[in-house]
Amino acid sequence: MTIVCGIYGYQVTRPFDLLGLTIEPRTTEYQQAKIWAKDLDRYHLTAVVKSATVSDDLLFNLEAVLSFIEHLDVLVSSPIDQTTANAFAQLPQSVETHRRNSGGGAVIGEDTFFRTSRGTFISKALDRLQDKRFCEQTQFNILLFKCIETFRQRRPFVEVSYFLLYSGLESYARSVLGDRSSRNSSEPICKLLTGYGFDVAIERPTDLQRAVSTYTHLRNALFHNSEFKATINVNGATVELKLFDYLFNISQLVNLVILKAVEFDDGHINWNSWIDRQPFK
Repeated sequence: MTIVCGIYGYQVTRPFDLLGLTIEPRTTEYQQAKIWAKDLDRYHLTAVVKSATVSDDLLFNLEAVLSFIEHLDVLVSSPIDQTTANAFAQLPQSVETHRRNSGGGAVIGEDTFFRTSRGTFISKALDRLQDKRFCEQTQFNILLFKCIETFRQRRPFVEVSYFLLYSGLESYARSVLGDRSSRNSSEPICKLLTGYGFDVAIERPTDLQRAVSTYTHLRNALFHNSEFKATINVNGATVELKLFDYLFNISQLVNLVILKAVEFDDGHINWNSWIDRQPFK
């Protein structure tokens, strides 16, 4: 007996197999798939998952990984027995709940143009999430889910989003490096990022976007004083940092760290996109 689950709100036009699952798209037409996936008012059925057996844990993680790719909340329905040749006919064609919140655009190119990129990432990310020892040692699952929760919130609060991003990055950096003692969280974060090849420093007065301390100052101001800005001294001059000016940078940087964590690189990712805002090359 084959069981089937519906995938709602994920853009896909090519079938692929992974971890004993087969994912079949509802349409192979790019424009229609995009319309269904990007609708913020409802979740459209865009694909089905077929398998002989599947665990709730795997479906939970699959839903998270698909949501991360789209940076939109994606739903995966509970499994049912497939009783007809057309599995799509057994499932609701759309689900209406709350309005979906955009997380800023997909972080991996659409499979219409990058044929294997999404399938490769899904496989790598699920391998990491299913590896309990890896997650315990690195807190990778915490990093991923904190990233996802920034746009899964019913009504996104910027202070919650910022704290989720920074704390997830800090926990991951400290766990990977085995550094629980550094009082300045900029140190393990900077060491992790430079190890991954990012051009950053703890302090960089001439380029505050690439200074890890910038994001730490803003976290401290937000956490301790509920302020959306921080005043710092840069080479003897007083500079005001505004959280909204740096929210995109840390958000995209966390996305890229997640890609690094699963060792994903399809040759199209722009690793400097957290600065120049161009996601692909």
